Amino acid sequence: MTIETQYAQALYELVTKDPIKSEMYLGNLQKTLKAKGHQKLLPRIFAEFKTILDQKERSKKYSLVTPEQERTRNLLELYRKLVTSQ
Repeated sequence: MTIETQYAQALYELVTKDPIKSEMYLGNLQKTLKAKGHQKLLPRIFAEFKTILDQKERSKKYSLVTPEQERTRNLLELYRKLVTSQ
């Protein structure tokens, strides 16, 4: 895990825990990066942060069961029962 990913993951956890203080977290991140001399990492940290957001969004999207998927699952179960009972 790269340092950018670690910063982005920490930022994501803080922002999701308390979104109201997100501006404060960003300010603190900038101060920390400046103190450590890692200011050039900021664009990559935000790119990683966006990647994490996209992953979480996709995860939510694909974890939802649509009515069509439920119907297909039920039909497959019935078909398997029919095939095994013969």
